[in-house]
Amino acid sequence: MEWEHQQSPMQSTGLRHRTNNINNNYSNKNQTQINKDTKYNKSMKRRVVQNLDIFPKTETDLTVQTEQGGVLSMVGIIFAFILVMAEWYAWSNSNVTTTERITVDQSLNKKMRVDLNITFPALHCNDLQLHLMDVAGDVQVDVEDTIVKRRLHLKDGTVLSQKEIEVEMNLAHNKELKAKEAIRKTLSPDYCGPCYGSKDDPKECCNFCDDVLDAYKEKNWHVEQVKMIAEQCVREHKTRPKSLTGGEGCQIEGHMTFKRLNGNFHIAMGQGVERNGQFIHTFLPEEMESYNSSHIIHELRFGPVYDASNKGTGIIGDMSVLNGVKKIVTHGHGSTGTFQYFIKIVPTTYKGKNLVESLITEEELSKIPVNDAEEPELETNRYFSTERFLPLMEDEVNDDHFFLGDLVHEDDEIDDDENDVEVAGAHVGGNSGSTHSHHQSHRKRQQILPGVFFIYQIYPFAIEVTRDSVPVIHLLIRITATLGGLFAIVGWLDTFLYSQRNTGFH
Repeated sequence: MEWEHQQSPMQSTGLRHRTNNINNNYSNKNQTQINKDTKYNKSMKRRVVQNLDIFPKTETDLTVQTEQGGVLSMVGIIFAFILVMAEWYAWSNSNVTTTERITVDQSLNKKMRVDLNITFPALHCNDLQLHLMDVAGDVQVDVEDTIVKRRLHLKDGTVLSQKEIEVEMNLAHNKELKAKEAIRKTLSPDYCGPCYGSKDDPKECCNFCDDVLDAYKEKNWHVEQVKMIAEQCVREHKTRPKSLTGGEGCQIEGHMTFKRLNGNFHIAMGQGVERNGQFIHTFLPEEMESYNSSHIIHELRFGPVYDASNKGTGIIGDMSVLNGVKKIVTHGHGSTGTFQYFIKIVPTTYKGKNLVESLITEEELSKIPVNDAEEPELETNRYFSTERFLPLMEDEVNDDHFFLGDLVHEDDEIDDDENDVEVAGAHVGGNSGSTHSHHQSHRKRQQILPGVFFIYQIYPFAIEVTRDSVPVIHLLIRITATLGGLFAIVGWLDTFLYSQRNTGFH
């Protein structure tokens, strides 16, 4: 039994070797076939790709390099560098240039702010009131909440010190107390002046005009109406127009806010009051010549000013046209007159993130409300103006209008050290400002209100300012096209010169 199951080592080994050889031969044939198929597929792909080659190659042995070609190559490289720098410069400048386009103004319901800083070198602060009115009938009388008045010395224009003001206020206060004490002596001991409905307690007394006016101010009631009828004001002679204070100059600085409607704001002689639906000025006619309306405009702007370098054409208005204007009247024109500035306001919007970021700080930019789909905007107003002056005294035979901007002649007598001071008015009869006595006798007073009037009109269109932004890909396209065209031309020139030289040689 054992012998039947045993096999010789040779038989066993030989059988195994034969089987392995058969398998290996079959596998090698399959692998060889696969390799052949792979090589064939790759060669086919190469042929297809090679057929797409639009850049035919020339064998090195068939090319010729010449000195002429080297020179042209150097010239081409230099020109290529110059053209690339020119393209980059043009691209960088186009990204900072602003453009302006006209659109319809749709912001009539918004508010507008005007900032002003004006000096009146010959008017006391007590004689200056700033009034505002528009075509809708809205009136702001004696704007003072947002206006600061600085009293100036008449001689040199310097600001009065706090000590000087306190001394004068104490003197005025003592004078007022003495006047009230004198009036109190004329009243009966049990006198109780009426408050004309301004006090909640009907038994409360208002014995003096100031008491009545203060009570009305607390109620925000109309002061001027009660001032004309209150027995206290009549007794103290305060119903008459207030006399000019004089003796000082004044500088007013601040801002006003009003609707985007046509209107005017002005500083004129007298106290502004509303009576029977009309706005009037009350003053003493005999003091008209003493109301010197000479002024210096340090600043006047309608909205914030943004310092934008390369801010476009700038053909439609500016933000500070009247800054630095100085107008002085002379005795030849009655020492006063009416200054009128006709202002055309153009709403302006700066739009776009790149432009806005260049105009304001990042902190201010973060405060601008903007949706994700919108770009940040800055709103302001440009303006331009024309001006006119009407003198108080005018020659009877001269009906010409008097415009601002006529310079003083050398023979005019005016006490001013500066040479570039402008005088309001033209010279009567073609003569200088210092007219002769026989001309003075023929002069008449015009029916005008001395002061400074700013009559503004808002245009129905707006200016939208944007900044161009050219993508970098445009720069790359232009550079690529420039280089391709340049070297193509240089190559054609080299081929032409080489062929001409060879043709001449043969």
